[in-house]
Amino acid sequence: MRLRRIFTKPTFTYLSNHVNSATTDAPFVFSPASSPLRPSGAAPASQPHRNPDALVDETRREISEIVREVALAVRSERSRSEFLGMLADRILRAMAAEGVVIWRTEAVAERIVDAPAGAKTRRDSMRTTISVVHRIGTITDRSIPEASHASHHRMLLEVMEAAQPVVVPPTPDASDPEVPTNPTHFPAAVVPIECDSERQNDAYVLEVFLEQGGGVATQRGYLRFVAQMADLAGEFLRGDRLRDLQRRQQCSEQVDAVIASIHGLSSRKQIEARIVDAVSDLFGFDRVGLCYVRGAEAELCAVSYVNTIDVRGAAARQIVEAAESFYAPKTTSLLEADASSDKVAPALQPRVVAASDAADALCLVCLSKVDNPIDCQAIAGELQRLTEHAGLATRHRRSIEAIPGGRWLVSFANQTRGNGSGNWFARMVAIGMFTLALVVAFFPVPMVITTPATLRPSNIQTLFAARSAIVQQIHVAHGERVRKGQDLVTMSDPELEQQITSLIGRRAVLSQKQAAITTALVDTASHRSERHEQIQSERSLVVEELQAIDDQMQILEQVKDSLVLRASHDGVVDSWQIERRLLGRPVGRGDKLLEVIGKETSWLVDARVPVSRIVPVRAALKSETLRTAVIIDGTDTPNHTAIVQQFGPSTRNAKDDSDSKAVVLRIDEGDDIGAIAGAGPVSGAPVRVLFRCDTKPAIQVLFYDALESVRSTIGLYRSARSQPTENAS
Repeated sequence: MRLRRIFTKPTFTYLSNHVNSATTDAPFVFSPASSPLRPSGAAPASQPHRNPDALVDETRREISEIVREVALAVRSERSRSEFLGMLADRILRAMAAEGVVIWRTEAVAERIVDAPAGAKTRRDSMRTTISVVHRIGTITDRSIPEASHASHHRMLLEVMEAAQPVVVPPTPDASDPEVPTNPTHFPAAVVPIECDSERQNDAYVLEVFLEQGGGVATQRGYLRFVAQMADLAGEFLRGDRLRDLQRRQQCSEQVDAVIASIHGLSSRKQIEARIVDAVSDLFGFDRVGLCYVRGAEAELCAVSYVNTIDVRGAAARQIVEAAESFYAPKTTSLLEADASSDKVAPALQPRVVAASDAADALCLVCLSKVDNPIDCQAIAGELQRLTEHAGLATRHRRSIEAIPGGRWLVSFANQTRGNGSGNWFARMVAIGMFTLALVVAFFPVPMVITTPATLRPSNIQTLFAARSAIVQQIHVAHGERVRKGQDLVTMSDPELEQQITSLIGRRAVLSQKQAAITTALVDTASHRSERHEQIQSERSLVVEELQAIDDQMQILEQVKDSLVLRASHDGVVDSWQIERRLLGRPVGRGDKLLEVIGKETSWLVDARVPVSRIVPVRAALKSETLRTAVIIDGTDTPNHTAIVQQFGPSTRNAKDDSDSKAVVLRIDEGDDIGAIAGAGPVSGAPVRVLFRCDTKPAIQVLFYDALESVRSTIGLYRSARSQPTENAS
């Protein structure tokens, strides 16, 4: 490994975190000849009247006090940033170092996209990032040239992998990113902080830049002291994580209590006031606002510990603007304080915006002072959970308040839970309400099935275009009564007209030729017989060609006559806005033009009944208790009775993946069928069919689908259990 190859120089060595027994009570071993606080070989300071042993003892006491101070801070309740800052300051003072930097490494998951052979695949990869937590002194990471950052970071990461304290010699201006180096002019003592071996994606490294000119013994003493400080730092970080878990558990329990309390409140206003006050108390925000975001506008409904809201005030506008800008359903947005110098920042600034589900459109805006030390990242999860429950509670209360007496029922249920067995009146009322619910549940009611359907006549003439043409004239309108043989639509075909004109011209030419041949035949009657026979043959050919043209003309006239569409029976034209759709427009062969409903026709209804509801319809039809009615929406006609003619196949609806059974009904002949046609409905008009089946208990009618699903599942389970027995027999 490159790190080992570089660190095998004789100027330093790897040291274990454990020191020998002779040095367990002090950071490093002192000797009268050479102090580790001074470079080896350096001349001592000029102090002719001071005992060298007394100076060593004083230095040892100062360092012991520093170690004792750090050890006491390990068990304190101070924050992580405060402890690491104090630790770096004490190390700098104790060692008279050039600088101290505390690094943090974190593994971040990133997605890498590869495309071998044109196929796009994805895989996850871990990338290690390194950042500065605290720095102090004259020589820090800021003293390293930007071109050397990569090699320096590589050195720190390899020390982390080795998990051993080490002194790295200086390699000024080294910039190869593949070679781990210390690109400064000072040796660096680098010690990993073992805070949690199970969380390798979050680790710390302590780097101390030593003074120049120190010998191996001096560097060993420095490294031993830095390793001792790293052990204390690791102990603090482990304790801090334990305290953080305890704080998170306590916060989660408090959030659970708040959630239980808001679900027990009877009004939406109480829930809104309770949630903003609870968020302010639990998480330490100076102000919390609750808004409902509808579209692009937000409405402020509650503010923590404020009874009356001035919606036009600057504070209210600040909350509303934050909600409108950062609202995202089921998302918690962490905001940074606005530290711009061109304007005066408000006393309170938005820090977190948490939103519930889109159906609730509830949004919490949390504000605090800039210097308020709130770890928004740590509380984001609990705040989001509390926000979603608040939205759910307000949605339920809004639904209950829409029911007459719903709010009273909620209050009564809460009182019953709170008073326990002492409130006998509440118990009696609850028993009475339960009895009434049972009576209503088993009260017999008719099972009514309503399904959409389409209306169609049994006798209908559908007219199609015989060939590609242009609609030249329309002789009727929608709803007009027509007689058999009446012209409905006239079409024209320019190509057909051109063919007929061409044949007429050709026939005229042949007719003239025929007359000339006849004259020539008379003139040659007394001449030679060969010439007479030739003219007679030409005359026969002209006569045959004229006969062929007459046959073609007859066929084309029939085709032209087919372009005039006529009614095949008496009836009513059923085509909406026929002139707007067809007049002057080209049509293709087989295009549907219009329909004529027969004068004396019966009306059929094509209904689709859900497969889960077809059983009671069949049962009622078999017992002759089925009553059906056809409801034509949008007309003044009354409901029409109908008779079930036949059941068709089962089909699946591609839109909602539901199975339905085709049922054909015929409207009773006693109804005024002519009124149906005259009122406006056309063939294929949407209608509704109502099936009134046998009476059943109200609870069975209400939960019919669920009961049928359970029944079918039980039947399938029983058949599956009996199958091995049948196979064995």
